Amino acid sequence: MAAFEEAGLMPELIKAVEDLGWTLPTPVQSEAVPLILGGGDVMAAAETGSGKTGAFALPMLQVVHEALRQRRSAAAAAAAAAAAAAAGTAAAAAGGGGGGAPKQPTGAGAGAPDGAAAGGGGDCAAAADSSGGGGGDGASSGAGGRVALSSEDRDALLSVRPDGGAWRCQARHERNWAGGRATAGARAGKVYFEAAVTDEGLCRLGWSTRAASLDLGTDRHGFGYGGTGKKSHEKRFEDYGGPYALGDVMGCCLDADAGLVSFTKNGEELGVAFELPKHVKGQALYPAVCLKNAEALLNFGGAPFRHAPPPGFEALAAAPAAALVRAGADGGDGGGGGGGGGGGGVAGRPLCLILEPSRDLAEQTHTCVADFAKHLSDPRIRAALLVGGLPPAPQAKALAAGAEVVTGTPGRVIDFFQQGKLQVDQVRFLVLDEADRLTEHADIIRRLWRALPKGGEGTARLQVLMFSATLHSPEVKELARELCVHPLLVDLKGRDAVPDAVDHALVMVDPRQDASWLQSTPKVFTDNAHALDRVAPDTAHTRETQSEAVKRLKQRLLVRLVDAHAMDQALVFCRTNFDCDNLEKFLNTLGGGGPPRGGGGGGGGGAGPVPSPYSCVVLAGARPMEERRRALQAFKEGEARLLICTDLGARGIDISGLPYVINMTLPDTPEDYIHRVGRVGRADNLGLAISLVSAVPEKVWFCTVKGLNPWLEPDASNTRTNEEGGHTIWYDEPALLAGVEARLGRAVPPLAPDLTLPPQISARMAAGGQEYGRAREGGRDGSAGGAAARMAAIRGSVEALAAAEHAAQASFLSLKRKWAGRASAGGGGGGGARPRA
Repeated sequence: MAAFEEAGLMPELIKAVEDLGWTLPTPVQSEAVPLILGGGDVMAAAETGSGKTGAFALPMLQVVHEALRQRRSAAAAAAAAAAAAAAGTAAAAAGGGGGGAPKQPTGAGAGAPDGAAAGGGGDCAAAADSSGGGGGDGASSGAGGRVALSSEDRDALLSVRPDGGAWRCQARHERNWAGGRATAGARAGKVYFEAAVTDEGLCRLGWSTRAASLDLGTDRHGFGYGGTGKKSHEKRFEDYGGPYALGDVMGCCLDADAGLVSFTKNGEELGVAFELPKHVKGQALYPAVCLKNAEALLNFGGAPFRHAPPPGFEALAAAPAAALVRAGADGGDGGGGGGGGGGGGVAGRPLCLILEPSRDLAEQTHTCVADFAKHLSDPRIRAALLVGGLPPAPQAKALAAGAEVVTGTPGRVIDFFQQGKLQVDQVRFLVLDEADRLTEHADIIRRLWRALPKGGEGTARLQVLMFSATLHSPEVKELARELCVHPLLVDLKGRDAVPDAVDHALVMVDPRQDASWLQSTPKVFTDNAHALDRVAPDTAHTRETQSEAVKRLKQRLLVRLVDAHAMDQALVFCRTNFDCDNLEKFLNTLGGGGPPRGGGGGGGGGAGPVPSPYSCVVLAGARPMEERRRALQAFKEGEARLLICTDLGARGIDISGLPYVINMTLPDTPEDYIHRVGRVGRADNLGLAISLVSAVPEKVWFCTVKGLNPWLEPDASNTRTNEEGGHTIWYDEPALLAGVEARLGRAVPPLAPDLTLPPQISARMAAGGQEYGRAREGGRDGSAGGAAARMAAIRGSVEALAAAEHAAQASFLSLKRKWAGRASAGGGGGGGARPRA
């Protein structure tokens, strides 16, 4: 596994790909994995079946796993610091020293720093259990010292640490905001916290729900007041209260009962800033802070306030327990940490969001992520699937339980986002798989993008990954310009990339040469485009009759192809849903019916009956989702030999070892042809694509009116062409074939008269002892020369890259030691103040 190791993958991921039988990374994986691990945005265009899912999922999982481990270490360090601060405070109290903080907590946890009960020891960011250790004159009516700035519900650029009963937060990026929230919020009563501005820079303070962006005041769930003298909500910045800066002490007031937010400056009340809208009332609001190259000290009541709260308000930490909500305890807000041996992620706040254009593709990617992550532990990575066509409640439950990776379709993802069930303010990876198809949902993607955190550097920054078979359309390029920052392009073969393990052949369908269309049996079912035309031997010279004859010939030719090649499995593409229905009916008359639509498709103990050579199922967009799922499963398990589909099945459907693709009609564009035939020739398995090409013009339906099905009730009006006001067009397949051949860069040879392979292909297959659906030269499993040859081909490059990496790391360490020595020789600075320009 040296090649995967040289790509930088961790052993647990390498073991996962070994379990899948992978011995070498594919070209797109070799190129993309190191770039993603390096922290950059990546756009990858590679042929279908080239391992694109592994190319983005494997490095993404590694970065996410490392982030979770860093988060755990940070939480442990914060807990230790809180425990040390608690011990110091207790020692000071034992030595005497009272104090008169206004309405400070009493009882359990009194006087302890926020985040640690007097009994000591819990994770300061996760809020300790209520029984802190104390006695006194009874349990406190409030939360005691158990309110902290969260080490999890924060941006990576915001540092947080306890400081004498208060919480110091700092962000040092000069361009990006970094935000965070407290571990407890209030949904009743009148509560207060205080923030002292302790360094120059920009500061924004206030309150937000757990559904809000950490960029406070930029969405409908957050309410902020900034140092420039502006209050902010939903990105509306309005004058309020005047500016504040270094040395000012700001008070943040929440009257949850009346639904009002107000602020004070150095003890002076500034008046009401916000009246809470209806969608926020009743939800818990949490103290929130957002900084840009600044520092602040937040006090929730664990230390004496510098200015007394306004009349009627009390410290948040002293509020009655019934009025407070700890992070993760209010189901409506969707907060809280993960437990139970999981990754420790925040519920409803994934680190990675993968968007797929269809439910089928989302399910496949979700399964791949689970397969890749199965050996990752301590912490493990959890995944959730958000797709339409399934009940949302179980998906919401999986999300609330904590999921680091979310895979979904744009419609369901935006629904959960708008409902506050999915928060994206912790996302570090946005993956657009099959990006060219996702451009149809560009508006949804842009809405999600605007809510994503843009701060961070290196692997801590947001990474955008765009993967597809092609990235050359204007729509994809425009979306990339909006979302990506200097993306690195992996375009292995450019726009001309075609699957090189696929042979291409055609059958020219010419009713002028083949009169078998006149046969009455077996009965064929055509699309009614010529339902009003007279079709008979004496009209064989007319365009209409020749078009109808082509439709009849193609169905019968399919049967002859299946017989000539003894096809055990084939993917059959039709142009429309109605064409799929008609072909299914035709094959069923030959005894080719697939599993019943209501059946489970598969399962059971022993082997079932051998299916008919023409057994078929349909995977078309007009069929219910559950039927499509059963159809695909039946085909994969061998219960049906032919999978009839529209172009819905041309993207992402992964069927291992599929040998044949048959095009009943050529698609409208050469790119769609490439996507179709990409279902075969995967992972170095040989595949054959056969196209039935009409030698004469064929009249087909082309209806652009949504919901109208003229083929079901053809009449003199709707069978006219589009130019004549109807819903048909004349299809010119020879012209489409020319486009395909130009795209392939070679002519597509015809099959022999008996429909066997063209001589040149047949000779090559026989000489190599090769079969369609089997690995080419041993392929990916390394059993013969293919894998060894690929290893030998890349060995020199891998060794050169390894040497360059070693030299770069050695140079970095040398410079680090050199500058560290100079700093020591020059003496230390005082006080920890950061240098000024």
